Amino acid sequence: MRIAHALASAGLGSRRKCEVFVTNGAISVNGEVVQDLGRQVDFQNDTIMYRQKVLQLAPHVYYLLNKPEGYVVTAQDMHAKKTVFDLLPRHLVNATRQSSTNRVRVFPVGRLDKDTSGLLLMTNDGDLANRLIHPRFHVEKWYQVKLHRAWDERDRNKVLEGFHSYDGFLKLEEIRPISPRILMVELREGKKRQIRRVFQRFEYDVVMLNRYSFGPLKLGHLAPGKGRFLTSFEARELRKAVDQA
Repeated sequence: MRIAHALASAGLGSRRKCEVFVTNGAISVNGEVVQDLGRQVDFQNDTIMYRQKVLQLAPHVYYLLNKPEGYVVTAQDMHAKKTVFDLLPRHLVNATRQSSTNRVRVFPVGRLDKDTSGLLLMTNDGDLANRLIHPRFHVEKWYQVKLHRAWDERDRNKVLEGFHSYDGFLKLEEIRPISPRILMVELREGKKRQIRRVFQRFEYDVVMLNRYSFGPLKLGHLAPGKGRFLTSFEARELRKAVDQA
C-alpha cells in the first residue's frame, strides 16, 4: 500500500496529515528517510518508523454508536459543542485531538447530520468503509421518518421516481408506512440531507429522522448516546454485504 495509507492504518492520523509527515521527512522505511508519496510499503516486510518509533498495523475496530440529536459527526469543527467523538470509549482516539503512534483511531462510515439520530458505524477499516458507502454495492440503510403532516399514499410514486438536483439525482428506494405521520424509508446512495430534501420537494417537513439499520446491522435496543463493539459474526456479515469475504 502507499506509504500515507500505511501510516494512517497504523493510527498516525488522517491520510492527509500522514502525507505531510512524509514530505517533511519524518518517516523512514528500513532506515532510509522517505519523502516520496508514491512509495509502496508492507508492514510484514518493511520497518516503518515515525520519529524513531516503529509503527505497527492497528487491529481493525468496529464500533456501533446510537447517535443522539444535537451531535455533529466530525472532529474538525472547532465550534461544535458536541461531537460523536465525545461519546466514544477513551481508547478510541480521535486523530485530530490526540497524536501518538500505534493508537487506534476511528472515523465515521458516512454521515448523519446534526439533527438526525441513530445508527452510526465507527471504524479504522478504510477499505470496508469505502465499500459500504460506494453505490456499486447497494448497501441498504433504513430510517424512521416522522412528518409534520399525514403521509399521502398518492405521493409514493413521485417520491420513489426521484428528481435531479444540483448535486445529482435524489430518490428513496422504498417507503413503508407505520402510522399516518411515521414512515420507514430505505436509502442506498446518500447525499447531504437527502431524505429531508426529498420530502421537502413534495411539501412535507421531516420533524424526526432516525437511522435504524445499515446493511446487516440493526440499532436494536441500544440507548441514545451508547455504543458497543460489533461481534465477530456481525463484522463478517458486514464484509459479506460488500463482497469482502
